[in-house]
Amino acid sequence: MKRTLIASTLVLCLIFALSSCSISKKPAPKPAPPAKMTPTPQTPTPTDPTTPIPDRKPATPAHTQASKLAQAAEDVEGVKAATVVITGSTVLVGLETEPGIEDEKTEDIKKRVIEAIKKADNSIKTVSITTDPNLITRLKKIAKGIKEGKPISSFTDELAEITRRMTPKTKTNK
Repeated sequence: MKRTLIASTLVLCLIFALSSCSISKKPAPKPAPPAKMTPTPQTPTPTDPTTPIPDRKPATPAHTQASKLAQAAEDVEGVKAATVVITGSTVLVGLETEPGIEDEKTEDIKKRVIEAIKKADNSIKTVSITTDPNLITRLKKIAKGIKEGKPISSFTDELAEITRRMTPKTKTNK
């Protein structure tokens, strides 16, 4: 009798263990619908050399203003290239100087770039300049995205991080 009780208890425990650990069958995921292929518009090949090729997108006012300020910065002696991103009345400048310029001269160039930018657009209150290659690369990516039509709000986190790393070289006008 004891043997039967122990055997039946073991069988019940085994059945309980096997039934509670069974793998539940889930329905297979539905396959994604095939991607729609849209034909890419072909740029017309002009047959007549006087036929203008249409631009992809017209420049936005912010892009035009950034280009103007970048040109003003590049006109300063010692500046090789400048990347400008504008947020409100603040300008972030990635500055590439000519090779072989010393740190003391770099600070002087930064001051002259600030003056040139403020002279080019008197609505600018704060100018932050960096010569750090990593920050310049990040600014270039943001400028490219804005030029492609992405809203500046999509770069808010990136701009906040860059601004945190850059020290403004001018005080805000009161």
